[in-house]
Amino acid sequence: MVNIYSELISRTSFPASSMRAKYFPFVGGEILTDPALSQPPGSLLFGKNYEVYPEGGYRRIDGFERYDGRTKPSESIYWILEFQTGTTATVDTNVITGATSGATAELIVDGVVSSGSYAGSDAVGYMAVALLTGTFQVGENIQVSASTVAVVKELANALGATTDALDTTYSQASIERARSKITVITGSGPIRGVWVYNGSTYAFRDNAGATECKMFKATTSGWSAVDLGQYIKFNTGSAAVAEGATITGATSSATGVVRRVAIRTGTVGTSNATGVFVLTGVTGTFQSAENLQVSASTVAVSTSALITVALVPGGRYEFVNYNFGGSTATNRVYWVDGFNTCFEYDGTYAVPLFTGMSVDTPKHLAAHKKHLFLAFTKGSLQHSSIGDPYGWSVVTGASEIGTGDEITGLQVQPGDAMAVFNRNRIYILYGTSSADWNLKTFSNDSGAGEYTIQNLTETMFLDDRGITTFSAVNAYGDFAMNSISKKIRPIISDKKGLSIASVRVRSKGQYRIFFNDGTGIYATFSGNKIAGFIRVDLGKVVYTICSAEDTSGDEILFFGSDDGYVYQMDKGTSFDGSTVEAMLRLSYYHFDTPTRDKRFRKIQFEMTGDSSISLQFQPDYSYSDPDVPAARSRTLSIEGSGGYWNIDNWDSFNWTGQIISTSEENLDGIGTNMGMLILSESIYEQPHIIQGVTVHYSPRRVRR
Repeated sequence: MVNIYSELISRTSFPASSMRAKYFPFVGGEILTDPALSQPPGSLLFGKNYEVYPEGGYRRIDGFERYDGRTKPSESIYWILEFQTGTTATVDTNVITGATSGATAELIVDGVVSSGSYAGSDAVGYMAVALLTGTFQVGENIQVSASTVAVVKELANALGATTDALDTTYSQASIERARSKITVITGSGPIRGVWVYNGSTYAFRDNAGATECKMFKATTSGWSAVDLGQYIKFNTGSAAVAEGATITGATSSATGVVRRVAIRTGTVGTSNATGVFVLTGVTGTFQSAENLQVSASTVAVSTSALITVALVPGGRYEFVNYNFGGSTATNRVYWVDGFNTCFEYDGTYAVPLFTGMSVDTPKHLAAHKKHLFLAFTKGSLQHSSIGDPYGWSVVTGASEIGTGDEITGLQVQPGDAMAVFNRNRIYILYGTSSADWNLKTFSNDSGAGEYTIQNLTETMFLDDRGITTFSAVNAYGDFAMNSISKKIRPIISDKKGLSIASVRVRSKGQYRIFFNDGTGIYATFSGNKIAGFIRVDLGKVVYTICSAEDTSGDEILFFGSDDGYVYQMDKGTSFDGSTVEAMLRLSYYHFDTPTRDKRFRKIQFEMTGDSSISLQFQPDYSYSDPDVPAARSRTLSIEGSGGYWNIDNWDSFNWTGQIISTSEENLDGIGTNMGMLILSESIYEQPHIIQGVTVHYSPRRVRR
């Protein structure tokens, strides 16, 4: 590769006495409220689809891709399968099968013949395939639709293209082929909830007629509808019933296997227990008001016929994973949606949790101090008995706490407290049980928007004043609240009333909030301090979102949109196959002399990345003064390892590798200050980080 740095130095000469150089890092994010002269260098007037990097610089955000449990597009690779004795041409999308091994794969381009011919039954060549399962064996027949087309010559070779150009073509084709296989969740309307529990991903969506909401599980074959089971209500419970016991209706002779016993009130010891039996393997038809028996002994009386769980459509789901028991087997997920009763689910059996409320449709929930807390309309906060999410009797420790305002969310705080957010006020709940709860008013003039509350290093949420932190102050044993989004107040004002979802990203120290127009804001923290904000525009509405860990302990993010797809966020290089358009509009910097003209000579960018990258760059002088001559435009292409790069306006360049290097280019502009615009548009490029720049300039006269 040509040493551009050396070449430029050899042909560029400036008097040492007149030349000055100024380095400034890219830090601070978008700052929209500071006066122009006080804008810190490296801050942004506008940003799109970059994020403040905690270690310094601005990083183009990762992509996102559709998900249903099948091969992820970004993890799909191609294979080269060499064949001989070819008799029939194979074409793009053909599914091939090994007649002996049962291995399968899908062609991503037409089969390539290097010698012989199909007509002569001696064609030799290769097939580029993706979505390979199993292992093709040397010498076995390759079949398409049960007809032999060739014989395997060599074992399939992963990423085995013979040229870089073919490698790129096949890699991209394998990505898109995997993407095409992933489907929407059948139904209508947005994804109403998405969650990860015990390593599996679940989602909820209304059916096609919007008459019922369905639960789905991601599998290797795509989304699979979950049967939420059946139950029967009972009262007058007089004997303990073990899970796995067979229960019989004394009148109907119907039978079913008991999988869960959820006692809401009373005890079997006093023969007044009420609750539900979750049943499987039901035969016959249970009747209401019949005796329920185990081994011919009555244990309860039914208060309903057998009920098949059918969720009312239209809700917005909220989840919590919690273990009320003493083993890993009792770790379960709980959900509410504002339209149905609360449910418990263990991956197999769903249990409705009836509280006794006349309108038993909680909207928000939290697990705190071994209690399940549920928020209802009109400011009613209810919690279960201690250690028992099924129990909702005051006798066993359940109770109600009134807040006097609509509850918008619950968030457990470090230590013994839980924040109760309302639309227009905030409370802190201290204590451990109904015996000593103390609901203390924190704020009577500020609340939190629904689905904007997250815990990172501290609790963050959106209120009418902006993005706010809520942190413990040890000196007073109380809490302090501070708005942290003053620098982007115009954005917050513009998006007022549009917030729809939020998520914490612990691996990046980020709080992300999304709006119903497909835009969002990424707030990055460095330690306990805000490092900056940058806007994003994903082109998709993030209707619901969750953060979880995969089986390796790595953080994963999923969101559901209004198009019926579930997407994995921070995955892949594109916006589900569409271009990632990213922009940085740097603030104008006067180099500590705001009234003095400068002649800008050259520029040096510091950058890191994992692949070839193309960017566009345009300098801008004196606040875009039309009387200042525009800088010349040209294209610059750089290939190779490096991380420092330099270009003039609208210069496109490529950068490869992770080793930092320097590339410089002349500038030819005059002005009191300099700004710049950086553009990135790509589908398959890996994200890059722009860390900072060094600008070389010569001072000139002072403007009068």
